[in-house]
Amino acid sequence: MLALALLALAAAPPGMNPNAVDLFERDPELKAWAVARFDLNHDGWLTSFEAQPALNFFKDLADSDGNGRITVREYSQAKAIIAAGTAELAAAADPQPAPR
Repeated sequence: MLALALLALAAAPPGMNPNAVDLFERDPELKAWAVARFDLNHDGWLTSFEAQPALNFFKDLADSDGNGRITVREYSQAKAIIAAGTAELAAAADPQPAPR
């Protein structure tokens, strides 16, 4: 199992968290938000490449004190903001396709 984890880390492009999808798989509400806003091919699933921008957005939203760590309180507050569906959040979470 450790070998598979190390292989995933080695295969991930720089700046890419190979476990990004896991956060959304563990939290149904967060997954629904991420799929609605970051599922670029609209297949109902997040790939690692779709989950990474969602994870980055969520981390930026949740890390309210900017210390690079997300506390349980910060996580809960970020989820409440997402659940409220504010206009600012919707505008900020509108991903743009990467240039080819």
